[in-house]
Order: sequence, then structure tokens, then C-alpha cells
Amino acid sequence: MSLEYYIFCKNNYSKIISNLENIIDIYDSIIKNTYSQENLDINTCEIFEPEKDYIFFIDKLSHIKQLKKICDNKIITICKHEFVHDLIDITPDRSDNITYCKFCGYTK
Repeated sequence: MSLEYYIFCKNNYSKIISNLENIIDIYDSIIKNTYSQENLDINTCEIFEPEKDYIFFIDKLSHIKQLKKICDNKIITICKHEFVHDLIDITPDRSDNITYCKFCGYTK
């Protein structure tokens, strides 16, 4: 597999991770609000199964993070790094030096 393939996968896994984290936050909110209701309809809760869905997404998040880590390691291994030294603005009054690979973004 090529460097471009692993970078493509890494970028897309990062998007999936962000989306799954948002979904998990939403499910957490649903769970908290469901059980804070005074007139909790147990039958409705059994149909929705928010805890089961929550765990499903937690498992998927863990799996995608592992895939992204594999891509990160592969990128570092196969890239023929060409490092660039650059100055970045931290604040309007402060800058800092950074060294990164112009192909994969790996930073020293």
C-alpha cells in the first residue's frame, strides 16, 4: 500500500472519530435525560435501548482509533521524510519554531 493510501485512511478515520465522539456525547445526553424523567415509560426505554447503542458506539470508536494508529505507524515507517523548518504564530505576539515532514505532517 502507498503512503497516499495510508494518509487518506488516516484523514478519514480522524473524521469518523470526531463524528463518533459527537454521537457518544449525544447518547450520553439521551441516557441522562431518559432516566431523569418522572414518568419514565419502561417499555419505551426497552425499545430504544440507549445504553446498548452507547456501548456499540464506544466499541466502534475504539476500533477506529486502533485503525488510525496502524495508519499513523505505517505512515511514519514508509514515508521518505523531508523535514521543513517553519515559524508558526502561537499568539499575535508570540511565534514558535516547528519541524515537520512536508509529505506526511510528522513533527519532530
